[in-house]
Amino acid sequence: MLKIKIYLLLLIMILLFSSCSSRRTTPYIRTVNNAILFASPEGKIVLRTAHNMAYDKSVVVRGSCWNYINAIYKKAGFNGYKKSKIIFKGSKRGSYADQKIIQRGDWLYYVNYSYHNVGHSGIFVAWMNYSKKKALMLSYKGSGRVPARYKIYNLSGVYRIKRGKI
Repeated sequence: MLKIKIYLLLLIMILLFSSCSSRRTTPYIRTVNNAILFASPEGKIVLRTAHNMAYDKSVVVRGSCWNYINAIYKKAGFNGYKKSKIIFKGSKRGSYADQKIIQRGDWLYYVNYSYHNVGHSGIFVAWMNYSKKKALMLSYKGSGRVPARYKIYNLSGVYRIKRGKI
């Protein structure tokens, strides 16, 4: 009987301590892991860094979505014109990128159709519905209150693509 009580006490302690973890989770973890698996070498570095900052360490950056994505690229080692390249440059009002050129880990500037059609920056993770141009992005709201999160966006209006280079 004493062994059962000790076993139950240990089990309760394990459950209590495991639930105290501050590590965030996402329902998109399989999609994220597949994106990392099939990404280019540069894309793997960006996606791992992004996930680590947003979910493992819950990093909050002072500033906008641009500041957060810039911090990811900087931490991944792709800051500056010698370490990254512009793949496509259009404008917010038109001349949008062909979705075929978007790769995992790319830094995209796009029209955020779900929030007042403002310009937004995010890290491309994977296509969720290619024909409807719906993609999973790592996105940051800004304001420095909560870490970035994965969210599905309409990428019909991608007007700039930046990619790390090794």
